[in-house]
Amino acid sequence: MKGKILVGILASVVIAASFAAAINMSIEKKELKITPTLVAAPMPHVKAIARNYKPINLAIEGKKVDNAFRMTPRALTNVPVATLPEDEFHPTIATDSSQSYIVGYTDMQDVLTQDIYMAISPDGTTWQIAGYWNIDGVEDYPSFDYWGGTTFYGTFMPDPSTPYQYLMSTTDITDTSTYQLVYWDWSSYGWSDFQVPKIACDNSQNPWEYGFIATIASTTYTGYECTYAPHMFFADPDNEQQGYISWVNEYNNTLHCDVDIDTQSHIGYGVYDWQDESNQKWTIVVWERSFEDPLNGESQIIELTSDYNDTVPAVAAQNGYVYVVCQEELNSPGKQDVVCYYSHDGGATWDSSIVSADPAKDEMYPSIVAYGEGATCIFSMDGDLYYSHTSDGGATWSQPAKINEGSGSVVMDYRNAMITSGGSVVWTDNRNGNDDVYYDNVGVPAALITIESVKGGFGITATIKNIGTIEGKNVPWSISLDGTVFIGKEKSGTIDIAPGQEQTIKTGFILGIGSVTVTVNAGSASATAKGFMLGPFVLGLK
Repeated sequence: MKGKILVGILASVVIAASFAAAINMSIEKKELKITPTLVAAPMPHVKAIARNYKPINLAIEGKKVDNAFRMTPRALTNVPVATLPEDEFHPTIATDSSQSYIVGYTDMQDVLTQDIYMAISPDGTTWQIAGYWNIDGVEDYPSFDYWGGTTFYGTFMPDPSTPYQYLMSTTDITDTSTYQLVYWDWSSYGWSDFQVPKIACDNSQNPWEYGFIATIASTTYTGYECTYAPHMFFADPDNEQQGYISWVNEYNNTLHCDVDIDTQSHIGYGVYDWQDESNQKWTIVVWERSFEDPLNGESQIIELTSDYNDTVPAVAAQNGYVYVVCQEELNSPGKQDVVCYYSHDGGATWDSSIVSADPAKDEMYPSIVAYGEGATCIFSMDGDLYYSHTSDGGATWSQPAKINEGSGSVVMDYRNAMITSGGSVVWTDNRNGNDDVYYDNVGVPAALITIESVKGGFGITATIKNIGTIEGKNVPWSISLDGTVFIGKEKSGTIDIAPGQEQTIKTGFILGIGSVTVTVNAGSASATAKGFMLGPFVLGLK
């Protein structure tokens, strides 16, 4: 395998304090009434310190894992996703636009054997185990995400003895012959300690560019050594066979991580909790970088500093709204509460709010999904799982509501609960005496509009969907074309969209020649695509 070093040049950022080097190496239903949360804690405040980072990139080729997938005939019904005799934990979930689901989780056979299992559902109410990855060792912490079309990607933490980056893919979750697994072996470059990876997908680039994977790792790579530092993986934009590793060696001693990509702006946000050795204080570090050009595009580090210890971050971003939720010691040292750092301008400026801060209880292990100006956060408290929603970009949050039936059976541990699009939630539950995986849907308590697709041909056609639970009335929309356009440069109107329904909007007749950029707006959602106009036709739109 052949390594190569590529130096990226970064764009300027909002607050530039100093310059440093980041390093990249490649080898490869509940309807909810919104009310302010009542808390007995001081309001957190945040100071955002941003610095440009110039990544150094190293690439190697990946290897396909042959004959690793194992099918299983066991079927499961209703809300339980996995109730096998052994323990199942650390679940992940992803769903496509048709509300088909894939769940991954760790299945523990014994202390030396853990496998990554996958269960699928067409509707969230009936579940069937699709199979598992039969790999020697102890694999853990799966993470799945929806890429587009019928494609899903995933990853998981390798056995501690093997510093491998795994990438799972399937183009049809119901067809096990499409399940594939590849890996990149970083051992010869000095890597070790790959921890808790998390994947975020974006289908705006080449077909093989899956997105970003955030992880924590250590390396002895000469000149750029680090210990448990922030890392990202991504595909080589120019070579389908290669993948990159990217890291920041100034922030040693990180413990947890998460990542999301704003699929409107195509900016990725990796978040890490970092312990500053100089004062032993925990701070949230946000690594913001371009997915359109991960080698040479924008890359900056933002430290979200407060007066408290901040740990266990989770991030969600959509249409310029960025949410970072984490545990914070608001009431007293060691007492955990859930707070939100939020931005309405893609990370340029930040503010903060409290999601939940019961003075007598610990709120822990948040997970979040964003719909633009709305978002839903889940967290664990006293052995139960709760959700809270914001409809104003994170400024205020609804009174938390409990998700699980019964009381005290939710396993409170890192990555033992996750929420994804449409309010779908999975978590680890021990109501049956061992760890099992359960599913529920908390809904999206608003008319939340998404742009499902933008297509060319004879004019422009866009599909708009209401993924919320309230009817969208008189939703404004527009389609604008930037280029040499003679007729039909912009069209706008309003539509009504019932919950869960789609509407199609069209430009009608247009006329132009040459390259064109198409921008579609609907409600608070926005999407762009580029193509070529040839008279009334738009070709190659993506």
